[in-house]
Amino acid sequence: MTIAMLLALSPQLVLSFGIVIALLLIAWRRSQLSIQFLTQVILVAALIFNFKLLFSEAIQVTPLLKVDHYGAFAFMLIALSSLVVVCLSRRFLISKTEVHDEYYLLILLVTLGASILVVSDHYASLFLGFELISIALVGLVGYIRNSELAVETGFKYLILSASASSFMLLGIAFIYSQTGQLSFSALSSFTNNAMVVNSYFYSIGFLLFFTGIAFKLSLFPFHFWTPDVYQGSPTVITLLMATVSKVAMFIVLIKVWFAMKAVGGGQQEGLSYLITTIAAFSMVAGNALALLQTNIKRLLGYSSIAHMGYLLIILQISSVKDINFAWQSALFYLAAYVLANISIFTALIISSPKNDVCIEDWRGLFWQNRPLALLIIVAVLSFAGVPLTMGFIGKFYLLTFATQAKLWWLIAALIVGSGIALFYYLRLIFVLFVSYDKENNQPAELVKNNGLWGNVSTQIFVITLILMAMFLGLFPDTLSQYIVSH
Repeated sequence: MTIAMLLALSPQLVLSFGIVIALLLIAWRRSQLSIQFLTQVILVAALIFNFKLLFSEAIQVTPLLKVDHYGAFAFMLIALSSLVVVCLSRRFLISKTEVHDEYYLLILLVTLGASILVVSDHYASLFLGFELISIALVGLVGYIRNSELAVETGFKYLILSASASSFMLLGIAFIYSQTGQLSFSALSSFTNNAMVVNSYFYSIGFLLFFTGIAFKLSLFPFHFWTPDVYQGSPTVITLLMATVSKVAMFIVLIKVWFAMKAVGGGQQEGLSYLITTIAAFSMVAGNALALLQTNIKRLLGYSSIAHMGYLLIILQISSVKDINFAWQSALFYLAAYVLANISIFTALIISSPKNDVCIEDWRGLFWQNRPLALLIIVAVLSFAGVPLTMGFIGKFYLLTFATQAKLWWLIAALIVGSGIALFYYLRLIFVLFVSYDKENNQPAELVKNNGLWGNVSTQIFVITLILMAMFLGLFPDTLSQYIVSH
């Protein structure tokens, strides 16, 4: 292995080495402050090593891993999300009696699994990353074991992960039976690759593989677990699932699908029609079900179904030459989605010490805490795709891509779903401005009792998120230039 290969894998190596150091630290000294600080250092170091990869050429490190600037950009989103989760977890864990060493180790394992997924070029490494994320998240979603919903949430996610893994493994076996090997890119070396990719057994294998991914992405009709697990998990872990897990799973889905398209799978119309149907139902059903929700975390869970449905438009490329634009559209939309999720979940964590926050809990918040209310407004407007936000630019990319590919049904579903979403997104904004009972000043009391807003670092972080969202909404090219192929 050359120095260039080691540098290409440096973010994953830093995370792996950091996990070993964290285990040694736990054996030497059990301290929540120490393990949190070490976790932050590990994630920052991984980000620093990853920065140069944003501008590097693609490099095949081993038959299992291929590092390119698309994967580097996705890793940046993953590591930043994990870093935010770690920083927000201190206040969440401080009220508990344990040291919580294992909590930070599980977060590092989720991040490592996601980092492996985004550089995977082989079904073996894909499954390894998939299982790392799944097993670590099972422990995290039910981490607060004395919580009312902890057992139910952990059990549901355990069953989900086992089912998704089973479908995926069976699908990989079917694919291997037709190709004789497990590499994404090496499939092009076959003499009759187009015939293999368009065979029925390969199609069944990909369908089973897609089913496993669809569970994790909460796509219709594999979405039923999402609102319950979103609600029952600790809020910071819900943020981890909504960002790290979703980004990694969608990136690996793109890799597998585009590899199939690149080697002659363009004639496989049945799978394309199926994905189009799932995308349309996810857009409409996800937004329609969110209309009925009063719990904000459940609402965001249903909203995530719709957003993943929007992203499935990217898979409907008509030719190989569209792949670069598809990657650019997908990564920019994921960046907008991650920033909006970080913003709104930060507001949830700051605004209330409770695990469940209802829409009415934010009544009149604008008149009590304007920076926090402004953060919510910016995040919600980005989710809705209102002009001058990152969400609008992301949807513009998707609509441009869909128009070029003449995906009229998906365009119609996107417009209908976005129209439905405006109702519940605007309801979140309107409740911030309504009058409140001065004698029972609930929003202010929630923020005050939580104690997190009193930290200067928290206030700086909130203002930074607001400015970042506004800047990237007004000047999206400052971000998109790093996604364009070099």
